[in-house]
Amino acid sequence: MVKKEFRLALFTDPWNLIIALILPPAIIILLSVMEGQQAAISQIQVAVVSNDSTVFIDSTNATGTYFGTPIEFEWDNYSKPYLNAVNKSEYLVLKNFYNTSEDPYAMETARNQLLYSEISAIIVIPVDFSEMLEFGLPGLIECVPDSSRIADIQNNLNAVYDSVKIFINDNNLTPQIEVTGEQEFEIPSNYNPSYNSTIKLVIPLMVYGIANVLAMLIIVKEKPIARLLLTPVTRDEILLAKYATYSFILFIQDLGILLASLLGGLYVRGSLLDVFIATYIVGYTGLSMGLFISSVSKTKTEANQWFLASFVVILLLSGIGVPIESMPPYLQVVAYILPLSHGQPMLTAILSKGNSVFGFHFFSLLAISIVLNLLTFIVFYSRRYEV
Repeated sequence: MVKKEFRLALFTDPWNLIIALILPPAIIILLSVMEGQQAAISQIQVAVVSNDSTVFIDSTNATGTYFGTPIEFEWDNYSKPYLNAVNKSEYLVLKNFYNTSEDPYAMETARNQLLYSEISAIIVIPVDFSEMLEFGLPGLIECVPDSSRIADIQNNLNAVYDSVKIFINDNNLTPQIEVTGEQEFEIPSNYNPSYNSTIKLVIPLMVYGIANVLAMLIIVKEKPIARLLLTPVTRDEILLAKYATYSFILFIQDLGILLASLLGGLYVRGSLLDVFIATYIVGYTGLSMGLFISSVSKTKTEANQWFLASFVVILLLSGIGVPIESMPPYLQVVAYILPLSHGQPMLTAILSKGNSVFGFHFFSLLAISIVLNLLTFIVFYSRRYEV
């Protein structure tokens, strides 16, 4: 039966198999090329606002007075060296520099530029920045990024951090400089944050959708099932052969997707095995849903309609567009019963935080798959097929 299913998959509908195995890696490679080209040419415009003091008054030094009046000393200021680092960075374009000692409304001016998208971030050098570095204490650089596009925030912060690294190297400083606004579990600066942010949404959606499409016509399109039931082959063997065959095809599909993602520049903080298992369980849930749709449908048209209706509902309640936490309580319950609400959080936790795959989302998908498998067997047993 398994050999029969492989022959059907290879010769009866080869284009469906090509779509399942070739198209997903090709899309991911195309996505990585598009994001890579965008990252290579993108530079962000910034404004630097300096609150750093340029003058130091030593009132405790008796020799530093003139007839009892403290003398002002020019401090070894680090604002200008940092501006040089900004200009050296290939990721930053310095649009304006403001000094609040000369312009008290500098920050307001910079915020207006951010408001009208003239710049993508404001870099703020705080008071006593130079003094802190002179005394060997950590300097604090504040970054105010444009958060209207969430996908660009990490890219902007990485660009600012690049200028900090140049500043540290050029001035022989120990790396005690902190950029406020950097997120924990961030994507390293040598990886493309835009690609990695997008791929976490694309992989679960692609794996589930293609597995669903691959399986939704397996039973309903096969005319010889009625004749098979006249032979010693049981219904269990027919269904198990289909599950075994398309589970193997799913294995090859997910392997190709993972390899294409890694070649495209996917950053994996956790285990590659965990990523593969997470991808596979999402795909297997789609496969189970497709087989269930195929078992309850009487015609191909009906199967396509069931697929479209179920996929739209599952996508809307997946949490990708609207966070599940913001939905009404009764919709949250429905959302957590559906598979895609577990795929993206599970994959993100593994890729970004290094979590194990074996958690709430994995066991939820496993339970959904088991329920769908049981329902498929029940429906398949109860159906009558005429020769």
